[in-house]
Amino acid sequence: MNFQQIIKGLFLSAVILSLNSCAINPATGTPDLVFMSESDELEMGKTMHEKLIKSAPIYQDDKLSAYVNKIGQKIVKNSHRTDIKYHFTIIDSPDINAFALPGGYIYINRGLLVFLASEAQLAAVLAHEIGHVTARHVVKQDTARTGASTLSVLSVFTTGSAVLADVTNLVSSAAVKGYGREMELEADGLAAE
Repeated sequence: MNFQQIIKGLFLSAVILSLNSCAINPATGTPDLVFMSESDELEMGKTMHEKLIKSAPIYQDDKLSAYVNKIGQKIVKNSHRTDIKYHFTIIDSPDINAFALPGGYIYINRGLLVFLASEAQLAAVLAHEIGHVTARHVVKQDTARTGASTLSVLSVFTTGSAVLADVTNLVSSAAVKGYGREMELEADGLAAE
């Protein structure tokens, strides 16, 4: 098998993989190219959550936790992915932040809770994070990173140039980082919805 046949085989494999990896985004209804099944996404979220709760201090206030969970679960009932279980956790940190992991794991820092002035503001923050989960943003970023790595490897195989691979890595990294801004805007739109 010569070099051109190997490249054609790799290209054909990539095309077949991408065709088999199209899924309908549950939040937008549009096709997404993803390399992770929903069950893998749920398992990834569970694993990441277990690691996080071992390393981050969890705020110990049952009443406040129940309140945040109650608001979050109300929002979940109106989300695009009501078929997965959502978990809401308060991180004992003064930072003004909230974030989501795949598979329905939502976190809000104690510092952000203190900053919020109303239940509506809390609902907006939680809805934004739920939007990240429903649109499978972590899964999409994982696929983008995988695609960028594949593109870099293919550029080395096709040209033999490590410099071109470095350039491809830089361009791909910039594209993946830009994708995050799009995802933030999409999560805002889904939260408003």
